[in-house]
Amino acid sequence: MRSKFFIIAFTVAAVEGAMASEPTLEGIGATLAAMEACAGRCSYEVLMPSRSEPVSYEVAFESFAPEARNDSLAPCDYLIDWSLATPTGRTGGFSAYFSGEHYRYREGRLQEYHYSEDPIPFAPRGTADSGVQSQSQFADLIPQFLGKHFINMASDDSYIYRLSADTLTDGRRSTVVRGVRRLNGYDCLEYVYVLDYDTKMPRRISFENNPGQISEQSVEARYDGVEPGLRGAIDQKELLGRYPEAFGLYRESTFSLKNLTGRKLPAFNAYDLGRERRHHAANTPLDRPTVVAFLESGVGSTPQVIASVRDAVASLPMQVDIVWAFLDKRADDVIEIMGREDMSGETTLVSCGGFARDCGVGNTTPVLLFCAPDSKVVDLAIGFNKNLGSLVIEKAALSATASAGK
Repeated sequence: MRSKFFIIAFTVAAVEGAMASEPTLEGIGATLAAMEACAGRCSYEVLMPSRSEPVSYEVAFESFAPEARNDSLAPCDYLIDWSLATPTGRTGGFSAYFSGEHYRYREGRLQEYHYSEDPIPFAPRGTADSGVQSQSQFADLIPQFLGKHFINMASDDSYIYRLSADTLTDGRRSTVVRGVRRLNGYDCLEYVYVLDYDTKMPRRISFENNPGQISEQSVEARYDGVEPGLRGAIDQKELLGRYPEAFGLYRESTFSLKNLTGRKLPAFNAYDLGRERRHHAANTPLDRPTVVAFLESGVGSTPQVIASVRDAVASLPMQVDIVWAFLDKRADDVIEIMGREDMSGETTLVSCGGFARDCGVGNTTPVLLFCAPDSKVVDLAIGFNKNLGSLVIEKAALSATASAGK
C-alpha cells in the first residue's frame, strides 16, 4: 500500500513539475526584458497592396540595460541604425535613447528630445509606452522592448494567442507565439513571433495589419542573430563620433550647448591660417580669459560679429584672448574675412566642425563661449544682435572675475 501511494505521489509530482517548467508568455517576456546588453541585425520588409515590391530596410541595433539601471521611460538604452534602398541610392538614419535623451535622424533632419527640458514627449498622458523613445521606428525589434511587449500581451485580453513551446520552424527548434489582436469584434492584427528555443531571442516576426482590409499591410522582420552586446554604455559622445555629419550639419537644438556652462572647454585639434596645428587638451588651463567664437565665412553677420567682439575686447581693462573657430574647411574662404595675420591675442582656426559638435553647437552661427583661465565655460551668447558688443564686455569681464576665484 505504501509502495502504491509512493508511485501515485511521484507521478503527480512529476506531472506538476513538467507543468511548472512549461514556458509562459509572461516568463519569456521577463527573460527578454532582463537582457543586460545585446546587439543584432535584421532585414525588415513592408508590403502594401499599392506596391508590387516590398519596402526593404536593413536594421542594426545595440541595447544596454544593466541591472543597476534606474529608468522607467524605456526598458533599455539603445542605438538603432537603418538603411533603405531607393531609386536614387541607399538612404538611412538612426535613433537613440539613453538617460532621458532621445535622438532621431533621417533625410537631413536631426530631432532631439530631452526629458529635463520637456518631459511631455516622453510620457504623453502619463504613459511612457506612447513616448517618442518607445514609438521610435524599429524600437519594437529590440529584445528588451519585445520582452516588455510580451508581458503586456499576457495581461491584455485583446491579444488572443497560442504558445507552442517546442516546435520546428524554418528547420530549427523554436518557440512560437501566434495569434490575433481583436478590438471591438474585429481582428486588427495577425502576428507570429518565432523565437530561438534555447535563448528565446527573436528569429522572425511577421505581422498582418488590418487583414482583409483595403489598408492591409504585411511586415516581416528576419533576424541575422542576436548576440551579447560589446559596449559598456550608449551616450552622446558615441553618437557624435559615429554620426558627425548629422550633428554637425543638421543639429538645431541648443540644449547641449547651454549645458556646457559651468564645464571645462572640450579639447580641440585644428589648423590655423598658417597651417600650424593648434591643440587644447581637455581639463587644461588657458593662458587668460578667452572668448571662443564659432563662425562661418558665408554667414552675413560674421564680419559684424568680428568687429563687435574686437571692439569690446579692446575696451576691457584686462587682456582677453580670442579664438576664432571657423567651421569652414577652406582656409582661403576665412582669409578673405580675417586676413592672413592674426591680431595680438587672437588665434584663427579652420575646420572646427568636430570642436563645435563637442561643444553642442548646432548648425546656426555665431556662437560665443566665454571661458575663465581654468578653461571653465562661464557663459555663452548665441546669435548676432546690435547689443553684442555690450554683451561681450559683460560676459568677458565675468570670465575674468571667475578666474580670480570669486
